[in-house]
Amino acid sequence: MSEVIKTADGSATLFSERFKEPYHSVTAGALTEAVEKFCKPARVREKAQKGRVSLFDSCFGLGYNTFAFLEEALSENPEAEVEVVGYEFDIGVIESSLKLNWGKLERWKGVLRELLKNRACQLGFLTLNYFRPGLRIKLFIGEGRSVLKKISHLYENFADAVFHDPFSPKVNPELWTYEFFSLVRKVIKEDGILATYSAATPVRRALHMAGFGVKEGVAVGRRSRSTVASPSFKTEEKLLKKFELPESVPYRDPSLRDPPELIKTRQKGCIKLLKTPLKPLPVYHL
Repeated sequence: MSEVIKTADGSATLFSERFKEPYHSVTAGALTEAVEKFCKPARVREKAQKGRVSLFDSCFGLGYNTFAFLEEALSENPEAEVEVVGYEFDIGVIESSLKLNWGKLERWKGVLRELLKNRACQLGFLTLNYFRPGLRIKLFIGEGRSVLKKISHLYENFADAVFHDPFSPKVNPELWTYEFFSLVRKVIKEDGILATYSAATPVRRALHMAGFGVKEGVAVGRRSRSTVASPSFKTEEKLLKKFELPESVPYRDPSLRDPPELIKTRQKGCIKLLKTPLKPLPVYHL
């Protein structure tokens, strides 16, 4: 198992050797982040009151976000119909989560154990499945872009909430591109809300370009505010002004299969071009 890190609220997370980052905010606290940066901005309790609520979990990881979602929704309305669809690249991370102390979410570990037992194959991906009356969970095990390309048409207008929680854009840019968010846009409902911890202007501009209205979220564990987005929102004026700057150029991945370094190099090249003053062309007299 990867290195275990104790976060500010006492909950545990893991450190990714591949990405050289922890799975959760150490300063905010892993469980605190799940509730404050994801569940509350996405208005999970409010939506659960209506009797039905659905989540698309973009990077399941240790599962804290999904199980915080279930805790919030079903404690608000125990009769609510709840469905979760998500993906995770590394099934080993999900299995490792069972060895951690989940604190107030500990009662949900039985669901995760059942999820790991009920395996199937769908659209060429290993899937983990859980079903009981009123609760459905399906996780696709695979790389995010590959999964979204296959399932976005099957889950159009599915999600009341999208929790977008990959590693940071500097190490995992392929999941923060305009093209990727365009696929996420298909999955979310018109009044659905996407929540993510990132405050990066290129990320916010990519969401805006993909058809989301974008707003600042909350500041939990750091100065910068997280991001919330919805097709039903109007992008904040102060963010639109930032989108005019060269540094706001979003990550692009036209084929949805480019390697991370190419995605980052492409963005840096565009920024450099935008910052380079235009030189007048020479005039030749015949």
